[in-house]
Amino acid sequence: MKKGIILLASIVLIIAGMNAQDRPQSDVKRDFETRFVLLTKNLNSADNEATLTQLLKDVAAFETEFKPHQEFLNKAIFPDGYDGLIDRLKRSKELAEKKIRASQLEKEIASLNDQVQTLKEENASLRAQLTKAQAELASLKRTIATLQDEIQKRDEAVFALVDSLFVKYDTDQISGTDMKKLSILEKKNVVASIKRSVTDNIMFLSSASFSPQQIPQLLNEQRRFESSWKGVGQKLSKAYVPSSLQAKEVAEINGLIDGWRTLTDSTFWKGLNEVFAQEKLPIVPFYNGEQMYANITKFIDDEMQNSTKRSTEERSVTFEAFAYNTWGSKVKPSWIPVMIRQGLFTQEQMAEIDAKVKSWSASTKPIESSTLSYILIAALIVAVFVGVYLGTRKRTV
Repeated sequence: MKKGIILLASIVLIIAGMNAQDRPQSDVKRDFETRFVLLTKNLNSADNEATLTQLLKDVAAFETEFKPHQEFLNKAIFPDGYDGLIDRLKRSKELAEKKIRASQLEKEIASLNDQVQTLKEENASLRAQLTKAQAELASLKRTIATLQDEIQKRDEAVFALVDSLFVKYDTDQISGTDMKKLSILEKKNVVASIKRSVTDNIMFLSSASFSPQQIPQLLNEQRRFESSWKGVGQKLSKAYVPSSLQAKEVAEINGLIDGWRTLTDSTFWKGLNEVFAQEKLPIVPFYNGEQMYANITKFIDDEMQNSTKRSTEERSVTFEAFAYNTWGSKVKPSWIPVMIRQGLFTQEQMAEIDAKVKSWSASTKPIESSTLSYILIAALIVAVFVGVYLGTRKRTV
């Protein structure tokens, strides 16, 4: 109905405009003001893009039609005149455009909100964003950080609930009161939440890329989660009403956690190898702590043995790339503490590498000026003794 009224008004405006040039000035003034009011009203009531498109054409035609009467209308219409009313029409046009755009956005937001409400998992939308943002690095990093934070918080919440229920269970005997508590656990479906947390972590590791600063924490979180599950998994299976389905779920979680561990370890060692590769250090790739220790120590030993075959500058560049840019600034502060905590590396191995780095450092330095002075003085003394000896022989002869 509203569209029909606006269309009829547009037709009236066009017909009236066809005769505007031939009318007396008083009629021109009246027509201008009447049509201005009608256009303004229609612009204010426009509620869809099609209607607005037609009105924009009407406004342009209106301005063109009365342009020849601009000087007269500026004097005849107080205080705005032709120029002022045309400006007001343009502002009404801009306002109408913004209102319709705002209406469209409200519909889109409402639609998105409806979709979010129907999602079964809290972080499903983030995973969808993660998939779409692969080509946009900055957006990808923000999404990864948010998703990682949510997964970590959910992991902590799940095991905080489990711990609160099982903290007293030092034996296999569970009282009737405790069984009532466990019915709450069943209602909250903690086993399903744990399974979902592990699945999300696996998907997260499989679909994202990580900075060297993030990867050690991923390993730490996986081991912490696995340790917590080992502490309560058996109790969960006993706490539920005995059924083959519940036992199967616990076994399935064990398998998922094993898969998560394998994927985390692969990501960890790949990331650590890349830290050394970024500095173009010729260290043979390693896939566990023992290999890492052996390959790094061999690399340092080779560098010290071949030091005479390379220039001082080359030795210094390689040493700085390892000691300062990699081992000292990245690996030791971020990676080694996690490795030691999780039993992948030892304090002794770290100390031995540090000792080798110190020896390597000494071999890369040129002879100090003080040492060179001692050598020159010793050479001078030897020369003096040789001179005295030769002089004595000549006198004897």
